[in-house]
Amino acid sequence: MDEALRDKFAALGADDPASWADSELRENIPQLARFRFLRGMWSIIDEWGPPAGGTFTAGDAARRRLEELGATQEDLQAFARMVAHDALFSALCFLDDPTSEGDVPGLPGWALIETSGGELTGRLVQGVYEDLGPDR
Repeated sequence: MDEALRDKFAALGADDPASWADSELRENIPQLARFRFLRGMWSIIDEWGPPAGGTFTAGDAARRRLEELGATQEDLQAFARMVAHDALFSALCFLDDPTSEGDVPGLPGWALIETSGGELTGRLVQGVYEDLGPDR
């Protein structure tokens, strides 16, 4: 068991840090990078409201209440589009600069890399959030 790896999972809040670390070592899967990336994506989702017990059924109830208050389908779609845009912008920023866990040293990062015909071109794709724009 790599205790330093286990401790990184624990510092990031993994439910079973030893199991995650063991999987990374035994199966050669970049579990720490995967866990850290998904943790960042969930933090973006959670910015839009408290977790709903692991399901999105609370969103269905909220939609019904909004419709009862007079919100049209177009209103809900416009709001959902705004939320999706903001979440995508945050995700693209996180992809470029995953420094939110700066207090845990030695964490892996990631990169979006261009391919052509399934082969790496060697060029990094960075700053995509700069071109997202407010709407298209």
